[in-house]
Amino acid sequence: MTAGRRSALVVANDTYHDQRLSRLRAPASDAEQLAGVLRNAEIGGFDVEVSLNEPEHVVRRKVSTFFDDRGPDDLLLLHLSCHGVKDEDGRLYFATPDTEIDHLDATSLPADYVNRQMTRSRSRRIVLFLDCCYSGAFARGMMNRGDERMDIMERFDGRGRIVLTASSAMEYSFEGDQLAGQGKPSVFTSALVEGLATGEADLDRDGLVSVDELYEFAFDRVRTVTPSQTPGKWVFDVQGDFYIARSNRPPEPVDLLADLRGAISSPFTNVRLGAVEELAALLDDADSARAAAARMALDDMAEHDTERLVRGSAERARRPAEPPPPPPPPPDTPPPAAEAAVAREPAREPEPRPRPVAATEPQPAAWVPAVASLAAVGLLAAIPLPLLAEAPTSWNSFAVVTPFEVALAALALLVAASQLRRQRLAAANAAGLFIVVGILLGAAGIGLVKFSLEDIGAVGVVLSLLVVCGAAGAVVAGRACLSVSSRDRDLGLVEPVWLVVALAGAGLAIVALFIPYDGFSSYWTEVEEGASAEYIFEPAAVVGCLAVGMLSLSSRRRFATAVLISTGALTAVHYVGVVIASWQAIGEEGEVGSAGWAGIAGGLLAAFAAWQIQQSLTRGGAGSGTT
Repeated sequence: MTAGRRSALVVANDTYHDQRLSRLRAPASDAEQLAGVLRNAEIGGFDVEVSLNEPEHVVRRKVSTFFDDRGPDDLLLLHLSCHGVKDEDGRLYFATPDTEIDHLDATSLPADYVNRQMTRSRSRRIVLFLDCCYSGAFARGMMNRGDERMDIMERFDGRGRIVLTASSAMEYSFEGDQLAGQGKPSVFTSALVEGLATGEADLDRDGLVSVDELYEFAFDRVRTVTPSQTPGKWVFDVQGDFYIARSNRPPEPVDLLADLRGAISSPFTNVRLGAVEELAALLDDADSARAAAARMALDDMAEHDTERLVRGSAERARRPAEPPPPPPPPPDTPPPAAEAAVAREPAREPEPRPRPVAATEPQPAAWVPAVASLAAVGLLAAIPLPLLAEAPTSWNSFAVVTPFEVALAALALLVAASQLRRQRLAAANAAGLFIVVGILLGAAGIGLVKFSLEDIGAVGVVLSLLVVCGAAGAVVAGRACLSVSSRDRDLGLVEPVWLVVALAGAGLAIVALFIPYDGFSSYWTEVEEGASAEYIFEPAAVVGCLAVGMLSLSSRRRFATAVLISTGALTAVHYVGVVIASWQAIGEEGEVGSAGWAGIAGGLLAAFAAWQIQQSLTRGGAGSGTT
């Protein structure tokens, strides 16, 4: 579990000479049980020392010796089970049998002293268990119930250190110089012992119990028994896990076919056929257990699948291949003409078997294509808006969103929905398209609402709201597709040239926000003026979509390329509308600024680079599912 030594010091005090510190019931027995499980070579394997009811000067010397002469990899565990008392300045002390409440600094073990010994130790693997109550009677006749903070961050700082406490709330209080309340057996230490002894603290079933797992187990046990008590954990600059013990709990059985379970149980026939093909390939796997699991899965599909086609495919796949028939004996003396024909005819490669379409990732629910189709219909409400405004105002609407862009977005949604319904489009690609259309047309739709309120009227507002609803539907459909798509693995790096081209396209889309699109204004100046701020809504959303696409290239490349292609294409068409609006209506008629051309170039560059990345992804066979 660790290369260094494993040492534990268990300090427990349950008897006190000062009558104001009541006797505790649990520390002695808890200490022996904890020491036993830590000392057990098959569980903790610690070299354990126990200090039970020893005076302050003895405990102080043992703590100092315990942390002295240690290596960085040594695992050190200190357990303190006793009364915890604070003085009037808020300093924390651990009581020993000879502790006097009126002389805490001289007769008890200060928390600051323990912290100094840990800090001076060379070990960077220190665990401190505190099973103590705390409060204090500072002077005769003074009433104090103590605060409810252990101040662990102030008392026990340092590197490579974990501190677990039994409770963040006090269990004892003083009124005057009398202790109020009853001591209870330690639920916290009992939970630690139980988790280690039974192995139940090995929550991930990997055969080892880490400090984090032990804390989670103890937390649940303590809260079950005493809901008012809340164990705490503080971690100080820890590198890696601290493993306290080995677990005798049997490991969780591993599902050798976990990656294929979704395909095996998919409601789509083609997906299950793809699973049959993958299972057939695993029959020759070097891992005999995995091969056996694949054969069992094929047996089950051959007998219980609902589709005859899948049952037949599984039956053929699990059957051992029949040996080929022996070749016919060659004739004694073949005719010379036949020999010449054989010599002239080149050898034919065996034709590959047709493979069923395999979508190894689950497909989205059946309602998703329908929602995407309805979203496309909602977007079309934007097309008649320019006809409702008077010229030249009607041309201004092209700068918010052009009818060409709306038609392209709606068509893309309809085609993608059809392909998704036929399982000819990967869920990740559909997610990228749907989400981009939803975000960009949603931003444009909000801009149309503002534009309609000022220049068209109630009919325009209603149509604009239909566009917003359609965009929202596209986002919902895209989110459903994204939730069932898997992350891409082992794709390698994106070719630098296409990454640079994509970044250049994104850069031009940003630049277009700050340079003029007509003779007077840029998008940024429109925001400052406010009157025509709706022009920037979609271009600003474009920048966000491009950023998401670029950031997703390392983990969800199919989704990212779909985002970049969709964003680039819609951006280019959108800026065509900006050029038309500048030419026909905005500012002085005929003055077209460079922002429109920059936006068109940026969109085309981003889309082209993403298309090249997606083509290299397809050629390399990376990713799963259809394209």
